[in-house]
Amino acid sequence: MCLIHGRQSGLLYVDSTEQSQASVTLSDVTYSILPRERSRYRRFARYLEIAIFLGTFAYLFYGNVAGFAEYAWATITGKGFIEDFKTPIAAKEYYKSVLAVIWSLVSFFTLWEIVLLIVRLTRDGGPVVGGRTAGSAARVRHAFTEFAQRYQPTFLAGLLLEFVPKFIVIDIFWILWPHFKHFALFETNFEWYSWVYAVLAWDLSTWVWHFGAHRVRLLWCLHAPHHTPQELNMTAAWVHFFAEGYYTAVLQVALLMFLGVRPEMLLIIMSFEVSWGTFIHAGERSFKHGRLGFLRYVVITPSHHRAHHAKNPLYMDTNFCTLLPFWDWIFGTLQPLRNEVKPVYGITRSPDVTRFLDFYFGECLSLIRDLKLTPGLKNKVLLMIKPPGWAPDSDAMTARVVRQTFLSENPQLGLLTPRAMFRHPTA
Repeated sequence: MCLIHGRQSGLLYVDSTEQSQASVTLSDVTYSILPRERSRYRRFARYLEIAIFLGTFAYLFYGNVAGFAEYAWATITGKGFIEDFKTPIAAKEYYKSVLAVIWSLVSFFTLWEIVLLIVRLTRDGGPVVGGRTAGSAARVRHAFTEFAQRYQPTFLAGLLLEFVPKFIVIDIFWILWPHFKHFALFETNFEWYSWVYAVLAWDLSTWVWHFGAHRVRLLWCLHAPHHTPQELNMTAAWVHFFAEGYYTAVLQVALLMFLGVRPEMLLIIMSFEVSWGTFIHAGERSFKHGRLGFLRYVVITPSHHRAHHAKNPLYMDTNFCTLLPFWDWIFGTLQPLRNEVKPVYGITRSPDVTRFLDFYFGECLSLIRDLKLTPGLKNKVLLMIKPPGWAPDSDAMTARVVRQTFLSENPQLGLLTPRAMFRHPTA
């Protein structure tokens, strides 16, 4: 998701930066959310945040490496993955075997991406100043900065969620089901066609809340942290605003109950959604293209999700589903990655992702400041419910208009028909 916020006032400054590799640029509006003064208190807060990140990273990375090594050794000795894969097959619970495969891939590639980055930064000669390679201290600072930009926001966001009480969809579903099941349009069973229907219903509910999170600025404030990381990797799946899950759960439950999806089916479908939804955050260090061959015509792939996380005009507000591309295709939001437009990740506000307050609450602070600067009660309400980038005098900076303008100038890069997607080598 990439939106340019149109309330250009004294708290904004404009920084023109290259946004894609397709000879197409987009002015990147940058908020100065935090004061630039480096007071003693702010320096202390900065170092404390870094210390928390280093401690969190060391603890989680060591735990994951140790756990993965133990699991790998158990697999070699005939248990571990082999047991997790074979036992469900014997019990005819085949979905558990599939989940074992997906979670094994997620665990491996999460560590793989981190290790590859560490190796690259270790071999990197560091910045060049005045034609000379920087000294060892400068190289260490440079390597740490690059590493922190990629992983500090995701690890700290994941740490925060561990301390926040969480309601999940299935909990709310079980609570509300006895009271609202009578309003269901259909009554499903456990035949194969009901499972197909239930998966499509779940993905529809995902599309609905996800689309709303990108098109309503108040909801975007809750969803934006997930899009703020400037690199896509497995740990980006950990980043969620703590309050977002509450409203998405209620919305999805209402829709799924209305569509007659049974709670027992939902539990299994959610297991796939969580595991596959994490896997599709795999970055270029895991899969160069991420299209996964023919699977890109059947399921959402890392390639699809890279487009969703990119802030290039071509990719704005596309690929909202996490399991199947069906509803994106139906609603016209399916957009494959194109070789001509390299994805640039993040949001156009260009926050300092190594400052947790800016990274996590920046969009909320931006909305509060814009509300103060917007005259009239009606305009203030519209500012909250209209798309990000909307202003009382113009909607030219919303994602829809920016994308339409881009496609009008580059029609060859637009959405492909299903038949063309099978033929196009970069789809």
